[in-house]
Amino acid sequence: MEKYTKVALTIDEQIELLEGRGLDIPDTDRTARHLSNISYYRMSAYMIPFRKPNPDGSLSNDFIPGTTWNDINSLYRFDRKLRLLVFDAIERIEVALRTKLIYQLSLKYGSHWQNEASIFLPPRTNGKTGIHLDVYADIQRHITEQLTANRKVTFIKHYLSKYDDPPTPPSWMSVELLYFSELSKICQNLKSRKDRTDIAKAFGLADDKTFCSWLHTLNYVRNICAHHARLWNILLDISPVKYINKDSGKVWLTDEEVNIAQSKRLYYTLCIILYLLQSVNPNHHFREQFRSLLQKYPIVDVRYMGFPEDWHKHPLWKI
Repeated sequence: MEKYTKVALTIDEQIELLEGRGLDIPDTDRTARHLSNISYYRMSAYMIPFRKPNPDGSLSNDFIPGTTWNDINSLYRFDRKLRLLVFDAIERIEVALRTKLIYQLSLKYGSHWQNEASIFLPPRTNGKTGIHLDVYADIQRHITEQLTANRKVTFIKHYLSKYDDPPTPPSWMSVELLYFSELSKICQNLKSRKDRTDIAKAFGLADDKTFCSWLHTLNYVRNICAHHARLWNILLDISPVKYINKDSGKVWLTDEEVNIAQSKRLYYTLCIILYLLQSVNPNHHFREQFRSLLQKYPIVDVRYMGFPEDWHKHPLWKI
């Protein structure tokens, strides 16, 4: 371990440092505006593909000859628009998940199924992490907090002014107050496997464990997008389960393609989004928008996202 000794640099010093490492900066005023609004540290992640490799395979601080600030800024702008595109697609899946949960469980357990502790797995502690999990209690607490914080929202105001039993609104109101992470936890913690499987089948999956894994990953990626973190070349901390498709009516990767896919790379998660959108929104334009984005930013190397060669010819991605 050693002591951190780097000092803060002014914008002019940051530009001087970049130029000293071989970066071509055609317009210093423009670059200065960028760095005054987008931190050097954030931009440094987008410099990675343009840094010279060392003989041992590591990256040096120097840039590949011919690299310009515009190359780095273009990659940053691509990533920003990619996050917006992915966030929009996940939102569609989230809204559909909310709807499926409300519909299926309300018909089976009644209007206030979220208040029935018996349909959820009991509280437990993870033996490896020591984390205590009580999804039912978490949901109840969140709904109560949201009711208090949003008393002036029309549907909440109406229910609370007219009814006092049960004290919380029916699921089609209460579940609207839950976040994607909580919807995902509900799916994972329904006691009946049939309940979990029925919801998974509504999205074209035969396996509830795979479906819950995918939701967990999508929630993680959604949070990356919502918090404006880097997405394009990320290695996912929460990677999705690989799925051997059992539904011939859905377009998916072949068994071999699933096996060689890098589940920690973004490509596989984008494939998951495309698979789920077949059920959620068959007339979506995700693949067209993604390919249009790549055409607008030709500097982007899709291999950093785990895309295989000739990916655009695959039925899942073909327009």
